[in-house]
Amino acid sequence: MRDGQVNLLCKIVAIMVMIFLVAPLIIIIVVSFTPTALITFPPQGFSLRWYVNIFAGNTKFISGLINSLQVGLLATILDVFLGVLGALSICRYNFKGKDILLNYFTSPMYVPSIAFAFVLLQVYSQIGGINGMARIFIGHMIIILPYIVRNTVSVLHVFNWTLEDAATSLGANPIQVFFKITIPLAKPGIVSGAILAFLYSFDEVALSSLLTSPRFVTLPIRIMNYMELTFDPTLAAISTLLILASLVIIVLMDKFVGLDMFMKN
Repeated sequence: MRDGQVNLLCKIVAIMVMIFLVAPLIIIIVVSFTPTALITFPPQGFSLRWYVNIFAGNTKFISGLINSLQVGLLATILDVFLGVLGALSICRYNFKGKDILLNYFTSPMYVPSIAFAFVLLQVYSQIGGINGMARIFIGHMIIILPYIVRNTVSVLHVFNWTLEDAATSLGANPIQVFFKITIPLAKPGIVSGAILAFLYSFDEVALSSLLTSPRFVTLPIRIMNYMELTFDPTLAAISTLLILASLVIIVLMDKFVGLDMFMKN
């Protein structure tokens, strides 16, 4: 085949793959505006009733959203502190067991969340007295830590440590060096890792389903429970809002971090 034919074939395949990936999202968005309780495509009209239903008190989606944001933000903030310190200790110093420590920090990525949740459930049952939010928070804090460590380490591996020495020689104290030199240069890895960690926490189902309590239920569990009893376009409306939020996050990542940062990991 000639180069022109190969390029044309590659373009056709790329377009078909894009259609395959985007078509279901378009269908979900269109279906969310249907006026009928029965999901049909194309919809038999236009209505926002299912978006209004999201905010109805009986669905409890808003409380689930607040719980998911609360757990995700708290776990991400704490893990940014722990993950950055862990990544700095691994990349800044040479010591025995360095690779073992890195593997330890990233090990939750390789353990199925359902298996990890089962172990935590056994531990909580023996301890007792731990409420639903604390159980989910501890679980999420552990499983999202590797994303922050890994992304930060990927930046610090190419970090020019002589910049810290230069700043020190110019009179900067260790705290000034840390906040004015190290953190700004490691910012792309920290931000990208924090975003990935938060998104993973927000979307986590398996762990949350085992560790949740009737008083503290996250949004993915609310959606799953709603789908078991009722299947109407409300789920499509929620999905549309989450798709929109994801697009906003992608735009912000591209603006402040750069999507090429994620291609390196």
